Amino acid sequence: MAKELDITRKCILTGQILPKAELLRFVLLKDGHLVPDFNKKLEGRGIYISNSLRLLQGLTVKSPLNKILHTNVIIDADLPQMVEKILYHRGLEAINLARKAGDLVLGFEQVKEMLKKGKVAFVIEAKDAGGDGGQKMTAMTAAAETEKFNVYDIAALSKALDRENTVYLAVKTGKAAPMVRQAMLRYQTYMNG
Repeated sequence: MAKELDITRKCILTGQILPKAELLRFVLLKDGHLVPDFNKKLEGRGIYISNSLRLLQGLTVKSPLNKILHTNVIIDADLPQMVEKILYHRGLEAINLARKAGDLVLGFEQVKEMLKKGKVAFVIEAKDAGGDGGQKMTAMTAAAETEKFNVYDIAALSKALDRENTVYLAVKTGKAAPMVRQAMLRYQTYMNG
């Protein structure tokens, strides 16, 4: 039972008990400001909120936190964009770490070959990939029953990997895969939630 308490938390807004991976951690600072604390390093009261852009946007309009926390909570209008930026960069950093660990395959043909060999944890495709290549990649990932993420554009992937025209990537099954997948899923869920 104690182990279960360590991996789940309650969203202070919705009341749902969710895995920590589906929540965002914030800290209420002494001065009343609510700030992201995804690394759990800040002093202050920690609270968890569901991983949702829409939910955070609602907080900046009319926040129920004053009533819930029984104190004056200061929420900056740009909090949703700040969180988006953090999650966006964390995803790209995770991809780059996978590359440095040798767990990243780049390019359509290389991804195709790794899919055939069954050595791919998941595929990352630039959201602005061309129609024909995108359709072929969708068919290949479906046939291999492999997850595909489309959260970054070509420019962002190219810049993160210091490589031109980065459209298709595959993260190999290995140690880096869970970390990269969590970062991709977290950013994707935030933007769609």
